[in-house]
Amino acid sequence: MNMKKGRTYPGQAIAIIMVVLVVATVIGASLYSRMIKNRNTLTETRESSRALEQADSILDLVISSDLGAVQGYFEICLAGGKCEYNNLDQFVDAFGGALSPDMYNSISDEWCESDNDPSSSISISVEYADIDDYQEWDVGSVMALKVGGLGIPSVCPLSLGFTSASSQDALFTIKRVYANTTGVKAYEENDMLLYCFATDGSCSAPVAPGTSIARTFTPSSNTIEIDLGSVIGGYPLYEIRVLPLYEKIGISIGVPECAAMSLHNYKVNAKVNCKGDYREKEVIIPNVNNLGYPSLFDYTIYNATGVLKPN
Repeated sequence: MNMKKGRTYPGQAIAIIMVVLVVATVIGASLYSRMIKNRNTLTETRESSRALEQADSILDLVISSDLGAVQGYFEICLAGGKCEYNNLDQFVDAFGGALSPDMYNSISDEWCESDNDPSSSISISVEYADIDDYQEWDVGSVMALKVGGLGIPSVCPLSLGFTSASSQDALFTIKRVYANTTGVKAYEENDMLLYCFATDGSCSAPVAPGTSIARTFTPSSNTIEIDLGSVIGGYPLYEIRVLPLYEKIGISIGVPECAAMSLHNYKVNAKVNCKGDYREKEVIIPNVNNLGYPSLFDYTIYNATGVLKPN
């Protein structure tokens, strides 16, 4: 009788089981926690926990809402330029119920508004984020721009900007994914290149060999252009992924007019003045086509010889 030799994958099975157990939790928490951490305290004058909490709550009102629904109202509002609101009710009413009602009901008492106290005020603004508005991305996360299926013209250059989000030089990779209706283009080496951001112009991040770095960005030269309409071998560009590999980095997007409505991020700013105690905060809200995800799906499991092979 012909007996087939069984194949086993010791070690790899344990790793795969661990991936399955954690992936649901990681995906569910990644977007919310990332945006929360991207808040920037813009102005700190006199201490006021109340003003700070209310500025935070205004941002929570947007973050905890359905981003797709909120984005539709962002676009309606921004058709006339920067949107500005002078009280919370005006802000909520402008979004036609898209903002989280549970969050609004829980924070709508004793606001520092001029109606309640002439020496207090609230100001909220919404505008498009630009190349100077950075989001922080840590190792383990991916900034993804989905451009496939958006009807982008053949020549449409998008700018990505980078900055250091720590005191160390940062390593990251930019990955281009090409796909058409029949499938995904086979990976080529130039589809995923290594980059460094160095504050002094010379990359000190641990990488070997140093020649594997395609380019080193600096504070005075920190942008790169990517043609969103590029096509290789009949496969149009489908997605751009930026993966931090060493240290946290700040990433910004300069969106051209040919892709403006599809890829723009949004900047929400909240200013709260409680009887002279003033706090200001802002958050970058991603476009629904720019939502990131854990980098788990961009890693490959290797054994000691570099490639998964059965024993």
